Amino acid sequence: MATAGILFALAALLLMTFGALWQKRSRQAPADVLPLQYAVSLGLCLLIAPVSGFQFTVNAGLIIPVLFLGLLISVVAQLLLYRLLSAGNIVNVTSLFYLVPAITALLDYLLLGNRLPAAAMIGMMAIVGGIVLVFRTAKVRAG
Repeated sequence: MATAGILFALAALLLMTFGALWQKRSRQAPADVLPLQYAVSLGLCLLIAPVSGFQFTVNAGLIIPVLFLGLLISVVAQLLLYRLLSAGNIVNVTSLFYLVPAITALLDYLLLGNRLPAAAMIGMMAIVGGIVLVFRTAKVRAG
C-alpha cells in the first residue's frame, strides 16, 4: 500500500509540473480554463466514488470545510497560481509548493497542538533554506 501511495504522489508531482509548464505557455484566461479543469475533476471523482466505498454524513462539520476548500483553496489559490505563473519565473512560483507541508504542520501545531518530531522539523528547515536559496539566486541573477 505504501508503494502505491508513493507512486501516486510522484505521478501527481509530475502532472502538476507538466500542468504548470503548460499553463505558463498558455494564453488562455484562467476564468476560461478553470471551469473545464473542475468539470473534468468532478467527472473523474463521480466515476471513482461508487467503487471506492466513500461515505459521508451531511452536516455543518462537512459543509463548512467543503465550502472553504472548494471556494478559497481551489478557486482563489488556483487564480493566484495562474497570476504568479503569468507574471513570474516558473521556478520561483513552483518552488513555493514546497512550503505547503511546512505551513500545514505549523497550522496543525497552532490550531490543534500537534507537535512534530525533531526529524520533521529539521526537514522543514531544509525546505525553507532551499527556497531561500532559490529566491536569493533569482535576485542575484536579476540584479
